[in-house]
Amino acid sequence: MTPDYSRYSKAELEEALSTIDKARFPERVKQIHQALAALDANKDDSPVPEQEILLPEPETPEQIQRKLLGTLALIFGGLILGAMLLPVYFHSFLLNNEMVTPFKWIASTAGLVVFVITCKKFLHTNHLRKINAERLAKGKKPINVDSPRRFYSAIGAALLVALFTALAVYRGAPVALHLYVLDAKTATEQVTIAKFPRRFRRKHCNGKIYLAEYSAQFFDYVCQVTPRSQWEQLRPGQQIRLHGSRSALGFLARDTSF
Repeated sequence: MTPDYSRYSKAELEEALSTIDKARFPERVKQIHQALAALDANKDDSPVPEQEILLPEPETPEQIQRKLLGTLALIFGGLILGAMLLPVYFHSFLLNNEMVTPFKWIASTAGLVVFVITCKKFLHTNHLRKINAERLAKGKKPINVDSPRRFYSAIGAALLVALFTALAVYRGAPVALHLYVLDAKTATEQVTIAKFPRRFRRKHCNGKIYLAEYSAQFFDYVCQVTPRSQWEQLRPGQQIRLHGSRSALGFLARDTSF
């Protein structure tokens, strides 16, 4: 009587394959291989074990309150970052060279803190529960707790948020402090043109002029401080005067003269 290998477990099939006389029962060997292949196929198509699929649970009043406070904190933080970056779009600010290193450290620290907090949030099981609920609603396979995709997605998203925060602190905070906090006084500064792009009109920065005195910085240029007719007459090495306001952090340029 031929055994029904379809009822065997994988361990039993492997044991039968190791003990069977392959020369005498080639058909049974074939059936064992087919049964093993069927088990492997069923394993690949089977859903993730229930204990590894995290779905949303009913929220307690305390959780709802924490969720509301977290949402408000997120909105408030976004408004702060936006308030710091918005002035950068409309003003050309030159950070004092001696303030570059302190603000680099502050920006790096802020970015690192935000990176850790964001990673913790994205890797939390509550976040995974929400994602799995959305995926199941769309008919997609839920994400496993130990899935590498979950880990890499969280790291990537946290890195983007951290970089944005670091940029906002390094580039935006000095401008916001200069405009709204520090005692900035009207001033004029003479600078030397290092270079400028071939075209006057550039995205978010028309009439860009790179300055030799600030070449050690990453943001060593001013924008929108001179009309096109004057900008086209400028040459590298030429000295110009920037008019604006100066504070303890740097110089805010508003226009130029020759």
